[in-house]
Amino acid sequence: MQIIIDLPDKMTLRMEEKWGNLSEKMLKTLALEAYQNRLISTSELREMLNLSSSLETHKFLKEAGIYLNYDEDELNEDFNTINQLRKI
Repeated sequence: MQIIIDLPDKMTLRMEEKWGNLSEKMLKTLALEAYQNRLISTSELREMLNLSSSLETHKFLKEAGIYLNYDEDELNEDFNTINQLRKI
């Protein structure tokens, strides 16, 4: 999905001076809001922002001052990963 936002040029310039790329800023803001409201999982946040690893995702959340949502599904996923690694 593509979302278009019309902003006055003079405001856009000030915002870009402060935050840089506004498209990236809006995407991160939307992703964080969705994550905080438990609309998306940690892995979906990673996918949405095209982050390379879970560690990078956790770092992103920490820098944003947001606690990690860790639910039962993610715990089970971690247990499965541990079990697979033990078999190697």
